Amino acid sequence: MELRLYITALAVATVALFAPAQSVDLPESHQNITDHIREGGNIVVDMPDALLQRIQYVAEKEDARPVTGKMGGYRIQVFSDNNARTAKSEARTRARNISAQFPQYPTYVVYSSPYWRLRVGNFRTQEEANQAAHELKEAFPRYSREIRVVRDRVVISD
Repeated sequence: MELRLYITALAVATVALFAPAQSVDLPESHQNITDHIREGGNIVVDMPDALLQRIQYVAEKEDARPVTGKMGGYRIQVFSDNNARTAKSEARTRARNISAQFPQYPTYVVYSSPYWRLRVGNFRTQEEANQAAHELKEAFPRYSREIRVVRDRVVISD
C-alpha cells in the first residue's frame, strides 16, 4: 500500500519538475522542487478525495491478494530422457503415478530439446526439496536412481 503512495508521489513530483513554475509557499531556499527533494524535505500532495479513495481501494485490493509469482527455487527431477519414441509417454506415466500418491506436489512434464523431463514440486529451499525427494524415493524405489533435486524457476503462492 505504501509503495503505491510513494510511486504516486514520485509521479506527481516528476510532473511538477517539468511543469511550468507556479507560485508555491516554500521557503526561498526550496523554490526548486528538486533541491527540496535532495535536501530530504517533505512533499505534500494535495489531491481530490475521489483520487485518494481510489488509491486506497487499489492498495487494499493489492494487500488482500495472495502473493504469487515465479522465483528461483528447487524442484525434484524424477525423469529425463531423449528417446523420441518413449520419453514423453514415460514422463507422463510417472507424473500420473506421483500425482496419485502425492497430490500436494504439482508435476511438470517439460520438453527442452532434445530431453523430456518430469519435475515435481515448487520448493523455496533445497532442504524442503531434499525432504520431498526422500519421500518420493521411499514411495517409488524404481525411480530412485533418477530422482535428484535441481534448481529451477518455481511458482510460489502464499
